Amino acid sequence: MTQLIHRPAFRPARRLALAAAFVALGVSPGLAASSGAQLPQDPPVLHFVASGEYAFSAARITVDVRLEEGARLSVTLTSPSGSSENLTMDQAGKRHSWTGPLREAGTWRAEATVSGVGSPQSANASVSLEPGTPTCSLNVSAPEQATHYLEAEFVVDACGSSAVTGEIATRYITVLQDGVQISTLDASAQCERRFILQGGGTYEASVAIADDRGVTATCSSANLGVDALYPRYWPIADLATGTYKSERTDIVPSTPEASWLSGAGVGITVPHDEAAERTNALTVRAGGGFAHNFWTGSSVDILLTRQTPGGFFGLGGGAWGIGDNDILDGAVFGTAGINLPNYTGAGQMQAFAEFRLFARHISAPQDNFSGLVGIRLNFKRTHELRAR
Repeated sequence: MTQLIHRPAFRPARRLALAAAFVALGVSPGLAASSGAQLPQDPPVLHFVASGEYAFSAARITVDVRLEEGARLSVTLTSPSGSSENLTMDQAGKRHSWTGPLREAGTWRAEATVSGVGSPQSANASVSLEPGTPTCSLNVSAPEQATHYLEAEFVVDACGSSAVTGEIATRYITVLQDGVQISTLDASAQCERRFILQGGGTYEASVAIADDRGVTATCSSANLGVDALYPRYWPIADLATGTYKSERTDIVPSTPEASWLSGAGVGITVPHDEAAERTNALTVRAGGGFAHNFWTGSSVDILLTRQTPGGFFGLGGGAWGIGDNDILDGAVFGTAGINLPNYTGAGQMQAFAEFRLFARHISAPQDNFSGLVGIRLNFKRTHELRAR
């Protein structure tokens, strides 16, 4: 008789346990691999070095870091003015590097950041640069002895200026007199310039220089005091020509004819205020001349004039025809003159005119007058200048 074989009731549970064990064995290698990918990311190590201390330096930025899978490195460079750029790094193994110029003075900042694995990690470094300002040099000099106004030179020497690197590209010299700018000259090619002193006062010079990078510097001289020495009097010489007409008792007929007249004179002019542009002046003059008909002779005159920046005007009187009793006469006249282009402020050459009436026949001025135009030479130095 066949007997039934009874299978234990726990067999299904055992099968379930075996299946679970196989699943566990299959999953465990994956867990091990996952735990290996999550190793901690090293922080970056950043080095920021400039080749020099000035704004024209080159710089090298290096970052040493081992990047784990999925990690990213970014490096930012920020200039002193606040602008930033992301640098493109060259990589050799664990070292990432960048080389470039730093052309702005101030503090440059570099920041390296690693992200993508865990929390971002950063490193910072900075470099401070000086502008590399060129050295500005300025020396001034003036005549040690009293010198004529037109020859008194104010020498400005900026040749001692130098650049930290390269060359001085531009030099501009400015001169002030009593705080007012009187001249600005480009001294880029010729570092020493000469200025004619314009009279007494306080002079100051300054120079603005720039190197070939465009970095600028300025410097100024100490004030230079200059005294003006004005002449108390000066000689003059007049050359004139014109028309002369005068009645003469020794000539028949007595009605005179107009005669061409030419002559010259010398004298001394004494101003009331020698330093003023507008002042009264007294001139004593002796002259001689001739007419083409009937007369040669001389005269002595006294003139009272008003000197102005543009010339002079005034009145005069004197004796006419000295040495010839037939025409010896007193005379009064008016005079006026203007400065010619080479006039230097209070001397040199002027053009003038005079109209004279003779006293003996003052009631008949149409037949007793002279009219002259001429050139006056003022034989004086306008003034002298003395530096102090």
